[in-house]
Amino acid sequence: MPTIDDIPDAVSDVLGLVRMRGEFVCESEAAAPWSVRIQRPGSHMHVVQQGFLWLQIDGEEKPLRVAAGELIILPHGGAHVLSSDPRLRPIMLEQAIAEDARRDTLVFHMGAAGVETRLMCARFYFAGVLAARLLAVLPKLIHVAPAAGRPLEWLSVTSAMLANETRAPRAGAALVMLRLLDLLFIQAVREWGATGPGERGWLSGLGDEHIGRALSAMHEEPSKNWTVEDLAEIAALSRSAFAARFTAVVGETPLRYLATWRLNLAAHQLRGGPTRIAEIARNVGYGSEAALTRAFKVRFGETPTTFRKSTRNGLP
Repeated sequence: MPTIDDIPDAVSDVLGLVRMRGEFVCESEAAAPWSVRIQRPGSHMHVVQQGFLWLQIDGEEKPLRVAAGELIILPHGGAHVLSSDPRLRPIMLEQAIAEDARRDTLVFHMGAAGVETRLMCARFYFAGVLAARLLAVLPKLIHVAPAAGRPLEWLSVTSAMLANETRAPRAGAALVMLRLLDLLFIQAVREWGATGPGERGWLSGLGDEHIGRALSAMHEEPSKNWTVEDLAEIAALSRSAFAARFTAVVGETPLRYLATWRLNLAAHQLRGGPTRIAEIARNVGYGSEAALTRAFKVRFGETPTTFRKSTRNGLP
């Protein structure tokens, strides 16, 4: 029987090199009328569990109504307003939190005595060698909503677990909440990738029936001496059709993608432990430490040794 590691999955490979760092999580109970402005740096996630709210992003003309059972993520951050009515004048989130005299857990209250909205809010950052590349293809807003009235079970279950941790934090709550946020983000990206616009940069290739096979093969065996012919055969396409389709979908040639993937893996392994650089070079498909060092310096602007030292000193 195959193990989890035996399942070819390019999406997991990519997201595995992106680390989420949660900075703030809370459950909010808001009774109309209410309106708060959020402009802290970082990415933001809001899950509406009950009622509804209006989202107004700075620079966008129309507000978006978000109902119970829906999730919104602002991967690039940016100032925005959440409210019961977009015509209300907002107050800063910090002021609203300071005015919440009942705050004794990670549950935040605001508003008056009107229609209630309950939501989970989180602020987080992305780190890791692929963080910038992932953010480059994500939109300003990811809005996940049920299709044809069918609730998103993964969203209701995960957000309920997150709410339980905020209401009654126990030992290990910080780690549990981070893992749940990670799960919500991955599920949201999967949902967006399946239903969103076709042009999603290199991320589009992960969901392409033919290109996805080639990507999974490269991810599974990065040290193999791959040729375009090998990858085209795996993708069940002719060499020319594969090369053209790969470049059109992913935005770079197959061998360029492979080179970038190998160097990203090398950076990940350098950050993750004491493995010798020569061994890492072999693991990711470079014949020698010198060959890896030359390519690594072009890609990251520093040698593997310097990169490893900088990450040990707490840099991303």
